[in-house]
Parts: sequence; C-alpha cells; structure tokens
Amino acid sequence: TPLHKMSGVQICRGVTTGYNPAFIIDQEKRKELIALNKNNKLIIKPLLQGRNIRKWIYDQSNLYLLQTGFDTNIKELYPHIYNHLKDYEQDLMGRADQGKAWWNLRACKYYDEFEKEKIIWGLTADKWAFAYDDKNHYLPSNGYILTSETIPIKYLLGILNSKLMEYYFSFEGIMTAGGAYTLKYETVASFPIHQSDENTYALFTTVVDYILICKQVISETGHAMVTFFEDLLNGMV
Repeated sequence: TPLHKMSGVQICRGVTTGYNPAFIIDQEKRKELIALNKNNKLIIKPLLQGRNIRKWIYDQSNLYLLQTGFDTNIKELYPHIYNHLKDYEQDLMGRADQGKAWWNLRACKYYDEFEKEKIIWGLTADKWAFAYDDKNHYLPSNGYILTSETIPIKYLLGILNSKLMEYYFSFEGIMTAGGAYTLKYETVASFPIHQSDENTYALFTTVVDYILICKQVISETGHAMVTFFEDLLNGMV
C-alpha cells in the first residue's frame, strides 16, 4: 500500500515561518528568554535542520523555534518574546505567510504532529537517511515528518531506511544535479509498504531498536554491530 493511502499515517512538511531570523533562535537566546519568564519555555520548541538528520539518528542542534501559533496573543501572554519579535516587525508584517497578527505563524492544522513519535528527513540529502525522533523536534520547511496511529513507527523506519526503498527511489525519485536525493512529499508518499501482523511489527521494531542503540556507541564495535543489524534488516525487508 502506498504510504499516503495507509490509514492513520500522516506525512507533513516542516514549518514555514516566512522569516526565519525572527522565529529561529539559538540556545543562548532561549536561556535569556526563559530567565526573563519561565512560561516562555512553553512556546520555545527544539528545532532540527536538514543537515542535522542522519540515517537512523540525528545530530543535536542548538536551534529553537518560537512557536507563536496562528492566533496566540503573544503581546499579552509572552511579552518578552513579543519584544524580541518587535525588532523584526517590519519584515514580519511583509510576510505572505502569517497568522492573525504579524507575530503569529501561518495557520497549520498539524502543529501537534511535531510533538509525537515520528520519522524525520530532509528535502534533499546526500545519503539515504530517515531518522527516528521522540523528542518533540520541529523542522523548518525544508524537512518532513511522518507520524502513524496504526503502523508502528519503527517498522516504517526500518522499511524506509532499507536498500529496497533506496532502489525503488531510483525508479520513482529525482536526484539533484549535485547527486543528492530529493525526498519530496510526492515521492516518499508513493513508497509501497507491506502491512503485516503484530509479530512481524514487533520483530522489525526490535531490530531497529538495536540499531538505534548501536548508533549511540561511537566505536568500531558499534559500527560493526550497526552493519550487522542493517544487513539483517535488509534481509527481512
């Protein structure tokens, strides 16, 4: 079954801010805003860029998104964040993508999906790479997320990261002039996925769990074990 036709599976693009310099902040600015008012933490969300995403896992990022919502009254509820955004007021007022007020993000019905267990990937990637995220990261507009209410996420991750799906991409996908994969919605959404039984899902999930654990071990043993389990997983796929 193509991914986009699977019940309970949703693929969403990252957040379009219309002006990243205002809405994307670093760790230092985050600490400053939270020190001013701890409630600011409620709308400061961890952010991953496409360059942070590797196969299976991601590199930590020091960037954060100001998730100001479509109609949240930032001026009243989060005055310190409002003061930060006011420095960019003219640029924000000129955006095509904005919400009820100039400090709001555009309307988006799937903001909650970013705070679920999910698969993440970048629009373009020099290597075949889908990663697992359960830390509520948001992505900018050059990234995608996949959530599932029916099929286990780690089963889908194992399928997507397999050599078979990379091979399938060679028929359906597009490479950039520089030789990078273009993993746009239409391409990934067409990937055929075999819906199986609970025992099979559990087996795939176990192997993917081993890979995720091994990826955290930066040593020759860790890399060797990843290769072993990836070969096993490709055979299962």
